[in-house]
Amino acid sequence: MNAIIEQNPSNTENFVLNLDSRPTSDNNNNTNNNKVNHNELKCRNYEKAVQDPFEGSPNLNRNEGAELKNLPNKVPNIIEASEEKDIQDVSLKTQKLGRKKSPINGSAELSLRESLGSSDMTKRLSSWFTSFWVPPHVQESGVPAEDDDPDFVRFKKGLFESFEPPKAESNSHPVIDQSIWLMGVRYEVAGRASSESSRSFYDPATYYFSPPGSFPHLPGQQQQLNFASYPTEFYDDFTSRIWCTYRHNYAPIRPTNFTSDAGWGCMLRTGQSLLANALIVQFLGREWRRVRKGDDTWGPYVQILTWFLDDMSSLCPFSVHRIALLGKQLGKNIGEWFGPSTASQAIKALVQNFPTAQLSVHVTTDAVIYKKEVYKAAQDNQNHQEFQSVLILVAIRLGTNKLNPLYYDALKAYFGFPESVGIAGGKPSSSYYFIGTQGEDLFYLDPHHSRPIIELKEIDEFTDEELATFHCDTLRKIHISQLDPSMLLGFYCRTAAEFEAFCMRVEEVGKSHKSVFTIADEEPVYREEDLDVVVISSDDDDDDGNKEIANLKPFVETENENDDF
Repeated sequence: MNAIIEQNPSNTENFVLNLDSRPTSDNNNNTNNNKVNHNELKCRNYEKAVQDPFEGSPNLNRNEGAELKNLPNKVPNIIEASEEKDIQDVSLKTQKLGRKKSPINGSAELSLRESLGSSDMTKRLSSWFTSFWVPPHVQESGVPAEDDDPDFVRFKKGLFESFEPPKAESNSHPVIDQSIWLMGVRYEVAGRASSESSRSFYDPATYYFSPPGSFPHLPGQQQQLNFASYPTEFYDDFTSRIWCTYRHNYAPIRPTNFTSDAGWGCMLRTGQSLLANALIVQFLGREWRRVRKGDDTWGPYVQILTWFLDDMSSLCPFSVHRIALLGKQLGKNIGEWFGPSTASQAIKALVQNFPTAQLSVHVTTDAVIYKKEVYKAAQDNQNHQEFQSVLILVAIRLGTNKLNPLYYDALKAYFGFPESVGIAGGKPSSSYYFIGTQGEDLFYLDPHHSRPIIELKEIDEFTDEELATFHCDTLRKIHISQLDPSMLLGFYCRTAAEFEAFCMRVEEVGKSHKSVFTIADEEPVYREEDLDVVVISSDDDDDDGNKEIANLKPFVETENENDDF
């Protein structure tokens, strides 16, 4: 017997049967009835499947049920195919039996098809599977319609809820402000800029020889950021900050033969960057942005950069040569890595010996800024100003091997100060210049790129291409937890009023966050008999930097300077 089943497109539950007529025999009735009873048993198994679809079903196991969840559109076809297979199995077996006895009669086969293809069990099973993906009939009030099985509705609801991830409490992850603070200027960001890798920031030292404009991706650092994701005003500000990097092929730093600081001078370069940006604010203002040749500010801008060129000339008072020689007086050999405290003392000595900068420098002692000492530094100047602009340097260590999380919020808050000129910090073989913050990340400039030196010449002879090497066009940031605990914070105050406002801001931050440093009116005076404990200020290395610099003698160029080495 051949059975052809045609599905009526208007109703998936109705079938049109075209059956070939065959002779019937009463002797086959028992066999046919046995087959029908067997399939009625299958129907009862389907009935059980409605109650527990993954148990007792001859055509559905748990794995198949999981697959069907991913194939909702195929469920009705799968059920119909299962029904057709049952009919074909019965028909095939009866045909084989018919060779020995007699085939199944047409009426019995039609009865079988009606019991399997149109039974209420099959309809319910098809409806059960389909309801997992087809939205249930729910009234506007949210109550299931009358034709939905209440037990099944509760079962399905519990099943789907078991797959849903637990909902986080509203206060478990507070919203972090994603606005950017760059040296006291705030920039609003639409959306959240992508964060970066959490790999360690301080991998073994690697430096690179790269031509101007190329920025190789350093191992262990985070991915470079897409500047298009940030406000244009912020990007213009970032690329206008002075960026000092390794240089090579300059005159040897006597008495050594070093013609490059690559591999050991990163703290010198980040210290230069901090001082250079303070001088840019001093002479051009915080609102200044990078210019091209011919602009009104081109002259003073180039003049400031020449002070940092790698030359022993008196026209380059903040060259790497002079910083390295001052470091030698502080116990650091040329070619040896500086700590933040050594760098701060060297900067103070060089600025004091260069009145053209019209800048005073105060270095903190034991993380306390004494206002009386700051006023003394600002008033004791060769320009006879009542209050000369002052650069306050806070050399500090905030932890043993890693930055203490208690100081995260305070450090981020300092970038919002209008007096901020960034943070220079790192650890041996790794120092970076941090200038801004966003959320839990810090924007930084990386000095580990070695460039050819720029020769000292007349102001109008410098080109845009040469000075472009003092600016970074690539955005990078790192999570604050990767910052080394040894660092140098810089703050620039133009007037006494700005200094007083700075002190108030520091005190306000101390009310809500763990203070990195504090403000006091003057240094306490102790009687000798009261000094039972000797307090030693800690730094990134044992002998670094807390030496008094009154006896330091900055290098002074003489006619026979080469004979002195």
